[in-house]
Amino acid sequence: MAKKRFEIELPEQVVSDLHLEDGDQIDIQLTNQAFKVLPSKKMQEQQSQQLSIRRFIIPSILATVCFAFYTIWQQENLVPLTGSDSIATWVISLGELTGMATFIYTHIQSIRKEKDQIKKKTAIRLTPTLFFSFALIQAFASVALFWAIGFLFQSASFDSLTATLIFFLFVSVENYVMIYSATLVSTTFMMFLLIITIVCGVLVAMVTNSRLLWWQHNFSFLGTSKADFSWTFNATLMIAGLLWATLIDYLFVPIQKRLPKNWRLIVLRAFLTFDALCLFAIGALPNDPGFLHIAHDTVANFLILGTGLPMISIRLLLPNASKEFNLFSLATAVGMMLSSVLFYLLRYFSLTAFEIFILTMGISWLLLLMQNIHELYELKDNTYSFNLKALN
Repeated sequence: MAKKRFEIELPEQVVSDLHLEDGDQIDIQLTNQAFKVLPSKKMQEQQSQQLSIRRFIIPSILATVCFAFYTIWQQENLVPLTGSDSIATWVISLGELTGMATFIYTHIQSIRKEKDQIKKKTAIRLTPTLFFSFALIQAFASVALFWAIGFLFQSASFDSLTATLIFFLFVSVENYVMIYSATLVSTTFMMFLLIITIVCGVLVAMVTNSRLLWWQHNFSFLGTSKADFSWTFNATLMIAGLLWATLIDYLFVPIQKRLPKNWRLIVLRAFLTFDALCLFAIGALPNDPGFLHIAHDTVANFLILGTGLPMISIRLLLPNASKEFNLFSLATAVGMMLSSVLFYLLRYFSLTAFEIFILTMGISWLLLLMQNIHELYELKDNTYSFNLKALN
């Protein structure tokens, strides 16, 4: 019995997006009862060039040479792993410079190759915010990493050659991660990065202040001058605010391209941008006594208001949302209202408990909202229908 042969007619947009040409070989990958078309050999070659070894090895070698010359000039027999003048200090400083240089170069190269003019203009407009966000994330992650290493390897020191090799290892990993991150920039990746940044940053702040019994004061105590490593909490909120604002642009530009002058989307985008600015301001204005306390509380209340209003009107602002999400939005709004009653009127909740409940519910809902927006518009726009035709 002869095997049946089938053909698929790909839409013109798919052929254009995948840069396919007549005669190109197309690979199809079958997973979980579904298949996807893999990039052409040409695109795979371009991707491998983006992640080629020389992209991160060359800046890593240059940084290592600078570090080696410094250790020779200092004539130190032993170089400490962590401390004010150590391997960690140089990895954080030179790694930041080379890592961001490789990130910027890789991202600019990807922008130049973008053929969709709308996406290209959006990427160019968001470039400064994206660079600043990733610069903060890299610095934050490097400091946190060596802070943890300092606890694990206390008073560790190495000879100049070993220290140079360790430096090369760390700075190479940083440069590779930054290049790889530049190739992954998308709404899905940034949403994942936003969640990881918030969770890890806040947890680190809680753990480092556990001996100070921070919960007896308030949640915002983690970012005050009385807290240990308060910069971790404040930096987390500021980075999250920047990533949030950038993510909103990435989500809404293609949506508003298809639905121009849609007042629902304009209002929803305004609310989300306002919330992102409030989150950034909460981190930039620590809850210290005086003017900063008033400003911090005011911005925090604005964030609650800017989250609550779209939450209760989500059915109007996002009419295509699922019934499940609409019910979840109303339930979250009711939960925030009950928390406010228990704190302001009944005095049952402590300030710490109130802040934790409000922030957790509000940020969780906002993240879920952006996920729904992404699924409703971004993913559906990249879904195409075609017919399978038997040839014999």
